[in-house]
Amino acid sequence: MALAVVLGVVAYWRYTLAERHFAETLAQMDEIAPKVDTEGCVSAVLEWHGRCETARPLCDDGVVRVMSHCLIGADRQEYCGGLDLSSAKAQWVFNRCQERGTPCLDRKKCACADAYRTIDSFCRHEQKGVAL
Repeated sequence: MALAVVLGVVAYWRYTLAERHFAETLAQMDEIAPKVDTEGCVSAVLEWHGRCETARPLCDDGVVRVMSHCLIGADRQEYCGGLDLSSAKAQWVFNRCQERGTPCLDRKKCACADAYRTIDSFCRHEQKGVAL
């Protein structure tokens, strides 16, 4: 019973740290969003992901949420207009990651690809949100 209580307290403590980290991160993204272009959002999110202060799975899953906050902060129509959204596969994300020097070693778990997939979804939904 004592072990369950201790583990419960530790789990709650880690949860509160993660929540605080994401709240601070989202506030930072909201602040920089109007000042950076779309590629700047990708850079900011990848920088955040590299120094994320919580559990790696939470950081990996948080890329879409953090990227969305950055994208929503400014009009991204010019960037969206330059994308070829005719294919639903969005394979271009891997090429873009390769070009920027952040290639995806694992296509299923790649923060860069997730950031560009977020852009793809954001543009497909007319800058109103992202399909999660």
